[in-house]
Amino acid sequence: MREIIIKAFGYLEPVNEVCLQELHNLCSSWYLDENIFRLEDNGLHIYHEGEYFPHEDITEILAKYLQQESLGKLDIIDYEAWTLQRYFFEFSYQKEEDLKKGKIYSRSSSLDHALEASQEKNGSVIIK
Repeated sequence: MREIIIKAFGYLEPVNEVCLQELHNLCSSWYLDENIFRLEDNGLHIYHEGEYFPHEDITEILAKYLQQESLGKLDIIDYEAWTLQRYFFEFSYQKEEDLKKGKIYSRSSSLDHALEASQEKNGSVIIK
């Protein structure tokens, strides 16, 4: 059994089948199980544990599908680096020009300070 270095979990709603297919294609190119992404009703659920997770590529895809009513987040826990990175999918947190470039607001911190990093946008939000 391989060591779990990265844990990723989150959700985004609403999402459609086209987005899901694009994510499955990405997983295929990274040799990851496409079951990382599960579509239920109108929402996308994300869960993965493993050695790596292409979160930058994934958020680039998800940026294309954000809309006014979008809600969600994606947490990436890196046990090796001892960090938490949270991506915020709420449309009002984004800049339209950044979404066009595939960028989504995120915040990073040490796992020792994960509670503060997981708070909603307040202060030093970093654009990834």
